Amino acid sequence: MSSNAIVIKVENLSKCYNIYAQPQDRLKQSIFPRLQAFIGRPPRTYFREFWALRDVSFEIEKGETIGIIGRNGSGKSTLLQLICGTLTPTGGNVETRGRVAALLELGSGFNPEFTGRENVYMNGALLGLDKKEIDIRFDDIAGFADIGDFIEQPVKMYSSGMYVRLAFAINIMSQPDIMIVDEALAVGDMKFQAKCMTALKRRQETGTTVLFVSHDVGTIKSLCSRGIYLEHGEMKNIGTAANVAEQYIRVMREEMNEEQRRNPIPFANSNAQKNTLSALKHEAEFRQKTSEEFNHRVSQFRYGTGEARVTYVELLNMDNEPISMVEFDQKVKIRIYFEAYQQKLLSANFEIMDDKKNNITGSNLLLAGQSFLEAQAGDYYQVDYTIRLPLEEGGYSIRVAITEPLILNQTANFVDVIPDAVVFFISRRENARIWSKVYLFPLVEIKAGFQERTLE
Repeated sequence: MSSNAIVIKVENLSKCYNIYAQPQDRLKQSIFPRLQAFIGRPPRTYFREFWALRDVSFEIEKGETIGIIGRNGSGKSTLLQLICGTLTPTGGNVETRGRVAALLELGSGFNPEFTGRENVYMNGALLGLDKKEIDIRFDDIAGFADIGDFIEQPVKMYSSGMYVRLAFAINIMSQPDIMIVDEALAVGDMKFQAKCMTALKRRQETGTTVLFVSHDVGTIKSLCSRGIYLEHGEMKNIGTAANVAEQYIRVMREEMNEEQRRNPIPFANSNAQKNTLSALKHEAEFRQKTSEEFNHRVSQFRYGTGEARVTYVELLNMDNEPISMVEFDQKVKIRIYFEAYQQKLLSANFEIMDDKKNNITGSNLLLAGQSFLEAQAGDYYQVDYTIRLPLEEGGYSIRVAITEPLILNQTANFVDVIPDAVVFFISRRENARIWSKVYLFPLVEIKAGFQERTLE
């Protein structure tokens, strides 16, 4: 590696598996091609190739936390195993610098006949620790795993959750230079997962490089600095965790829309859940707002089926003036303009995202106590949400979406989605700064007791 800052370097990494239709084809492949070549015939293959990973390249610097995201079968686990050295690549190469600790498949690296204690010493030795170092750290490992007296029992008696607890404890307490975590953490209970996230953040602060695989987009956004998106063994994107996660969400939603087109689900909705057209016509007239600048700015990342289209979004104060700087807990309006091109039952929704694209708050029409819009082709609409913003200082954005309900409170067709429709900044709260994303103004009550004192 040319740079001291680079701890993982992956170049044109590929992994191919030979898939045999039937067991005897494996035997044929080991014998017949050699015979065919010997007698001068073109060798025949008795398998088909499956490329789990193809031509993946990237570099990771010391202290980075990289999230790897993609659907099942996209090559995430294969990539981690190649980096760890538990798989041999078909092509390309991997270089790592420093001690690597990996939590991959459940129970990997454990001898089921050994006790938990014996496996701690065995895995510690594999990670490069001598017996004295393991002796010093053993109590911390056992305490983090929190499996009680089972530490002295053979691990073949362990539940899946106990496996993960002990494996993660060994890896995190070995203080590795590079820590690799696959989806095995999903097996643990909620309390243990929270403890693992805290431990990973502590390791980040000490400069440990972390590779993290998860289907939890929120975890990828909050824990990782960069992201890698894999699809069918190919790297589709590498960039900030927020942008990569948003691309993954977009692809999943577009596929949901395509599935809906092929297999439409009729939406049964009571009349009480619809805004009738006549009721809307009695509202005061308004001017539909459009903007070429807005359309150009959002065109790259918007997506949806297109039966309706957002023409403009703005953030307003209560005097209906556009704003981009918002005071702490200021009351504002989020105004969404859209046109309908087909008769549809629609909702206009918003989400407020932080700088890492985590969803802080949001609403749709039903959540706000309104009914769906029975939109008519050629009509246009204005939807105003009024909300207070008791948020921590910093940058935020508003994602808007026009959706068509499919299964009430479960799934929807994404008709038009615009990330970053509005970007704004929250000012610091005066007098008492807040240290969380949102402040909910709790009520507080304090009581004091006293003891009788004797005078001397």
